[in-house]
Amino acid sequence: MRMLFKTFLLVSALVIGLVGCGKENSKANTREIIIPKTEFYQYLFIQSVDDKGISTKETSKLVEDPAVVQDYIRTVNRSVVMVPKTEKQAEVVKQLDKQGSYIIALGDTKEMNKLTYKIYMLKDGTIFFQDTMKKEMMYMTVKKEPEKLEKVKKILDINF
Repeated sequence: MRMLFKTFLLVSALVIGLVGCGKENSKANTREIIIPKTEFYQYLFIQSVDDKGISTKETSKLVEDPAVVQDYIRTVNRSVVMVPKTEKQAEVVKQLDKQGSYIIALGDTKEMNKLTYKIYMLKDGTIFFQDTMKKEMMYMTVKKEPEKLEKVKKILDINF
């Protein structure tokens, strides 16, 4: 599980790094993210790390209440996002190995092996979203939203 988490983190950082290889002086193109097929998501898996940067059973949780899952989706859906334009912006994802940042996976099955959608919620309030057509993390919130992170932690009863 730890190796999978680190591999996932590395691949995500590389993808975001490559996305950020555009012109630095280009104007940020923003839009509202729409999470696709929200009505199908019945489960939500949360993964974080402990104070040593290691993912454990104690730093993960499966939410099986569809009402809670939908409440979470309503909270983060329609966030204003952009494609990271600089390496500095994309490097924020490195916070995933810090306690207080979370990988969230929405799924239509408990096993998360069919319809899935991933979101990264970072300790500083930055949120990364998966591209709706690809399985890559392509969008980040234009501004940090620490209040949204705190609201999500309450909705999902996260205490790690």
